[in-house]
Amino acid sequence: MTEVTENELKPELVKEGLHWYAVYTRPHFEKRVAEGFTTQGIENYLPLVKEKHRWADRRKTIEVPLIRGYVFVRIHLQQTMYVVETFGVVRIVTFNREYAQIPDFQIEALKRALECGFDLAPINYIPVGQLVEVIDGPLQGSIGRVQRIQNEDKFVISLDAIQASYTIQINPAYLRPLSGEKRQAIFTLPLGM
Repeated sequence: MTEVTENELKPELVKEGLHWYAVYTRPHFEKRVAEGFTTQGIENYLPLVKEKHRWADRRKTIEVPLIRGYVFVRIHLQQTMYVVETFGVVRIVTFNREYAQIPDFQIEALKRALECGFDLAPINYIPVGQLVEVIDGPLQGSIGRVQRIQNEDKFVISLDAIQASYTIQINPAYLRPLSGEKRQAIFTLPLGM
């Protein structure tokens, strides 16, 4: 594998044009794929959670992927060849025959939630709901949706490209509807929200 450096890209593309994409991997290859990306100098994110596993002779807490079968990469479109040639990669997720960009705010919300120690509970992907911004607490600035789940209002972090959503119990006082100008700024995406 050849490493892609910033010098190989046009200078005007170095800072602009970086987007997150979901990469579908072979089963149980998420960690190996992430290591391969890191070796190549490709920015990647593999959200991991701790699970307790029990075998006949011992118990152990191990880190497993939060979203099985996916690793996220932040690349220029010119780097897709290096991504798909990485051992264990099946393909980059597409939408309407184009690589499906994942908005930065969705990846950032997921990272912050895991870093802050929130327990993320997977739910069925729900594409409807009120879009909100967290205005206080450790997730301040995160954008997500409010969903009514089992008679409780929950803050939902969604990754639209792979149709995955995760819920967090959050104080409703920390949420406010997303302003019109902020909504317009983030919704210039091919997926639409």
